[in-house]
Amino acid sequence: MTTRFALLLITALAIPAVALAQPGTEADTESRLHFDLEVDPTAYVLAGYSVHAGIGYDRLRVDIGAFAMALPELVHGSKDFDVSFNGFGVKLQYFPFAAQEGFFFGVDSGVVRSLAERKGSSLAERDLQLNAGAHLGYRIELSGGFYATPWIGVGYAFGAEDVRLEGAKLDAMRVTVFPAIHLGYRAL
Repeated sequence: MTTRFALLLITALAIPAVALAQPGTEADTESRLHFDLEVDPTAYVLAGYSVHAGIGYDRLRVDIGAFAMALPELVHGSKDFDVSFNGFGVKLQYFPFAAQEGFFFGVDSGVVRSLAERKGSSLAERDLQLNAGAHLGYRIELSGGFYATPWIGVGYAFGAEDVRLEGAKLDAMRVTVFPAIHLGYRAL
């Protein structure tokens, strides 16, 4: 049921984005297709990884990524647990003002496996979730095809459950606000 809802949400939001896409002039026809690679340096700082491959056509972009991160206690809010996650996902983005530059908004979905480990014990519990959300950001062109993309997303985790281990409770993070800065390189 949740997978169908996420696909329905993505489709419902993607159709208006496709309808709004404006064709470029004949002069830029050869550059309407774009390929890029991105990383999120924060994930590497937090004992994880983040790599994303994007393909864009004119003002639309699809991003497929894999990611992992250990969450600081400040984020998950429990002194009794270590929390980390890994997963993969897809984003659909629309750049309303210029092809693959400037402001954009989009929808995203992913499969995430969270791991909650009880501090001071060998107890741990995994939780499989389907996440769906929306995001917006701004792609800043640097030089030579490189760019920086600060963005923020809000999502909902279907299947997230509270964890109880050895008398301690970790509340599920069903709604998340996720800020990030991706660094990327556009090949075309």
